Amino acid sequence: MESSEEAALLGRLQQGDEAALAALYSGMGSKVFSLALQLLGSREEAEEVMQDTFLKVYRQARTYRADLGSPRAFVYTIARNDCMSRLRARRARPQKADWDVHELDSPLPSASVDGHLGAVVTQALAQLEPLDRQLLHDSFYAGYTHLELAERSKLPLGTVKSRVRRALLALERFLEQP
Repeated sequence: MESSEEAALLGRLQQGDEAALAALYSGMGSKVFSLALQLLGSREEAEEVMQDTFLKVYRQARTYRADLGSPRAFVYTIARNDCMSRLRARRARPQKADWDVHELDSPLPSASVDGHLGAVVTQALAQLEPLDRQLLHDSFYAGYTHLELAERSKLPLGTVKSRVRRALLALERFLEQP
């Protein structure tokens, strides 16, 4: 679905045209589902997010402003925010009280990556310092913000940002090796 078609559908939806919602859902539903599945790792939750997203698009269509972004960005932002809320809710459940750098002394699970690629990524992660590996894991897999990581690790925010960036660059260098 092209951006101009999405904009036209969202314009119709702002006027209360429910058929426009069905067309948006048909054109973008699978992409929203894929985004949610990638962020949440659960097909059931991704399905819920997809449905909730289009319900919110219907309810919030009048708040869409074309000068602030594309219709696709509007829809994806709603979906991403829902995913982030769900990830925060997961984290709100009771956990260990102490933040332990050595929790990840063993390689990260590679359930989402198969075969050789999983082994290469695991090997690359093993090359990182334990604290950098922990920060990277918590940032990208557990969904913590840099500010939350700084609070949990009792490190300055700038240090957390630097260490996460340095870890990403180290992974990139390792993965680019022949």
